[in-house]
Amino acid sequence: MSKKKVQIGQVYQSVGSSSARAWRVRDTLNLFNIPHARVVSTEDDGDVKTLSCLVLVDPDYYRLIESPAAAA
Repeated sequence: MSKKKVQIGQVYQSVGSSSARAWRVRDTLNLFNIPHARVVSTEDDGDVKTLSCLVLVDPDYYRLIESPAAAA
């Protein structure tokens, strides 16, 4: 099991296309005891979807392209 953690503010992009839409993690939640992330499109903040955190950290499906800056 992956030790990578999905955090609010991270931006992911679907694997396989450099022109694919990027998705920013807006919040996290548990659905049926499974961690999920609610993500919003970086192009259209009205476009929202919920993905399993396991899918987001799986390099076969998504890649992390941006992380929020650490608090000073």
